Amino acid sequence: MAYISYLELPKHWGLQQGDVVLLTSDTMQLMFTAVRNGERFDRDAFLDAILGVIGQEGTLLIPTFNWDFCHGVPFDYHKTPCKTGALGGFALGRADFRRTLHPLYSFAVAGKDQQLLCDMQNTSSFGADSPFGYLERCHAKNVIIGIHYTDCFTFVHHCEEVCGVNTYRFQKTFTGQYIDAEGHESTRSYSMLVRSYELYLETDLTLIGEKMEEAGAAKLIFLNEIPYRIVDLAAAAPVICDDILHNASRGICKHKNQ
Repeated sequence: MAYISYLELPKHWGLQQGDVVLLTSDTMQLMFTAVRNGERFDRDAFLDAILGVIGQEGTLLIPTFNWDFCHGVPFDYHKTPCKTGALGGFALGRADFRRTLHPLYSFAVAGKDQQLLCDMQNTSSFGADSPFGYLERCHAKNVIIGIHYTDCFTFVHHCEEVCGVNTYRFQKTFTGQYIDAEGHESTRSYSMLVRSYELYLETDLTLIGEKMEEAGAAKLIFLNEIPYRIVDLAAAAPVICDDILHNASRGICKHKNQ
């Protein structure tokens, strides 16, 4: 197949005007592939290409997660770095992106629902009132570039929370210093589902990925020999919850000796 310019890739993902898109990516693969084919990869141009496809009625989210708050490090809305890839940190430097408020699971957001997302006051990382709940309600498309589900599909934790998992994960609260967008410092508490290490478990999303694809909630395509996984999160949620509730969660968490 002939090389597709990285600026044309979003047109091949099945996106439409008005879509909500969660972008999870390994941009190194995009960059190397572009260079090998005589292009210089420009992150600004790439983000503009995605925003151009979904239009003014669309919304783009990029993870900017950071877990230092769990270890007593103050969260600074403007200064705490993104630990989930270079593109999220880069997006935060653009005038059209803003960061959501949660100190553990924040997103860089641009588009129609930016204000709605940046106003969310959720204390739980993955609850129905979080950006993850919004992604499910809005039938968001999670575009995963060059990464396997196991390494990046955080949405499963939202499903665990709404399904009421209490066997291998439990809700834990973290309290620390929070510096908001105006520079005001306060003590705040936030929670997330954490793994029970006593059970000696590991995450493996190979099976749940296959189930989502079989159900038509996700698809795997290859462009320029790079894998792209496109997940309809609203369609994926019942598939994931069914696995959690009826398959002892082995598709998501299993004992390492199994």
